Amino acid sequence: MVLTYLAVVLLILLVCYLLRTTRPHGGTRSVRIVPPIRVILETPETATYMLKDMTNVPATGAFFQLLIRVAYSRIGKALLVPLVVRNGGLDLLSYLYLPEQPTYYPDVPRPLQDNSEANRGVLLPLIESSRAPVDKAFRFNTIADYVQAFRSGACTPTDVAKRAAAFIRQSNSSTPPLRGIVDWDEGVVLAMAEASTERWKRGKPLSLLDGVPVAVKGGFRIDPYPTRGGAAFIPELSRDVAEGGSVKKLKKAGAVVIGVANMHEFGTGTLGSNPNRYHLHARNPYNPDHFAGGSSSGSAVCVAAGLCPVALGSDGGGSIRIPAGVCGVVGLKPTNRSLDSEGSLHLAFTLSAHGPLGASVLDCAVALDVLSEDSDCRKLSPLKGLGETRLTGLRVGVYWKFFEHANTEVVSACKSAVKQLKSLGAEVKEVVIPELEETRVAHFVSISTEMGSALLADIDRHFHEMNLETLLLLAAGYRVSAIEYINAQKQRTRALEIARRLFEEVDVIVTPATAIPAPAITPAAVPKGISDATASGQLMRFAFLANFTGIPGLVLPVGYTKSGLPISVQLMGRWHEEHVLLQAGWALENCGVFPCKKPQVSFDLLHTV
Repeated sequence: MVLTYLAVVLLILLVCYLLRTTRPHGGTRSVRIVPPIRVILETPETATYMLKDMTNVPATGAFFQLLIRVAYSRIGKALLVPLVVRNGGLDLLSYLYLPEQPTYYPDVPRPLQDNSEANRGVLLPLIESSRAPVDKAFRFNTIADYVQAFRSGACTPTDVAKRAAAFIRQSNSSTPPLRGIVDWDEGVVLAMAEASTERWKRGKPLSLLDGVPVAVKGGFRIDPYPTRGGAAFIPELSRDVAEGGSVKKLKKAGAVVIGVANMHEFGTGTLGSNPNRYHLHARNPYNPDHFAGGSSSGSAVCVAAGLCPVALGSDGGGSIRIPAGVCGVVGLKPTNRSLDSEGSLHLAFTLSAHGPLGASVLDCAVALDVLSEDSDCRKLSPLKGLGETRLTGLRVGVYWKFFEHANTEVVSACKSAVKQLKSLGAEVKEVVIPELEETRVAHFVSISTEMGSALLADIDRHFHEMNLETLLLLAAGYRVSAIEYINAQKQRTRALEIARRLFEEVDVIVTPATAIPAPAITPAAVPKGISDATASGQLMRFAFLANFTGIPGLVLPVGYTKSGLPISVQLMGRWHEEHVLLQAGWALENCGVFPCKKPQVSFDLLHTV
């Protein structure tokens, strides 16, 4: 009788709960009405720094598998996934009223002039005058070194290709395997190299990249290799992708594509974790027990290990800059949509940009010049100022609360870089960047839903072949409401206006490249990968702003931790002003204050041992 009474009471309470009136948007919090961004920007100094740390218990192994199984169950979709999203503050946009109109692409006016000849007039003299350090300090082999070796006859592109093939085999058979390159054909590589060798013999190289080894991220179509995008299967979204602009331009310039570079599966993470049987984790050349960053992990590994001086990557949430930063090489994310996007997997189409990773700032400048050829994208600002050692008149902005939200070793090294910029003649000004937390969440909403849309057929057909970390990101994306997505694009409108106002005050914004150095690869992370929102958030902390607003960003190494891991700084600039970043980066790189250390795994393609 008592149990029956309790059952009736519980049933009545349940019915009352289900019939209760809720807020129209389905949430439990009231909606906050946000003033127009022009009002906020009247007094930006009053903005509160509220950028949150992502926190979670890292998931690996059987626990990770169970977490994914639950996340895709009915109860998981109803309870677990929303709980994870709320815990990360990623539901913020559900409770905001934003008065602006949405902006779906960070479109900005394109420059009208074609600067092809102006660029060559800057690059060639720098390549010609580049010399190896006289004190025999370590330095990566650069494009200039390859050009000088080929011109002098010290070695040929064929010699370099043969050594590259041997070193790729050696690196992938080591313990643990480096896994910078995951797919390659020695016959194809040698054929490209032999053709280049003949051109150099005739004294008619096609470009500064002729014969130079280059690695290309697995998210691009590279004939004759399959386009996997980091997956163990051939994804549906790659079926109709033909080799496109960026890869064709590298080949047209005579570059020797040594193979397909490893990547975080579908670019869904920042660690560079890829446990599937076809790829395995890319290892950091400075310490193979650490991650290489993602998602262009293999591209950074190949440059840092000396397998090539230039690699091609893509960047939707730091995917060029993060691996470049933690592997101690240079990485450039150009202005969004300024380079040809054909021939790649369109995963984060409003956020992503193709760009180079290089052994030096000059290498990235040469690659950018090649990648922007024969298209409207050629109308980039000229590379004027590159090679200047003084930065007089350059206004550098630092938002110190944002800048210092990082590991103490990272902050110390990057402050040294700011100090050096000032000593080179730049004016350093403190600035405030409002609404970083709102912009972070808006970027997450955009990238998770865009990737979810792109991978809809693949998750249906290849669910059990996908990495667990990929599935976790997609689970979060699939719960995003239409209101949240539209609010994210309204936030983009606000972020674009914030960026425009900032660049009225300064020419460059400086931050660390990442908030932490490369995280360690724990034994538990090897077989099934890892979900570590804390580390991922720290790696991505300074990256999302450039993707969401479309501004360019350049990272370069400025120090090392006590354990020898690279620390890098980031420079962000106005749309289409890559030349300003390259000028400042070149001056910083060549000031003699930040010596380069040799990685634990290092190959020399220009010299026999």
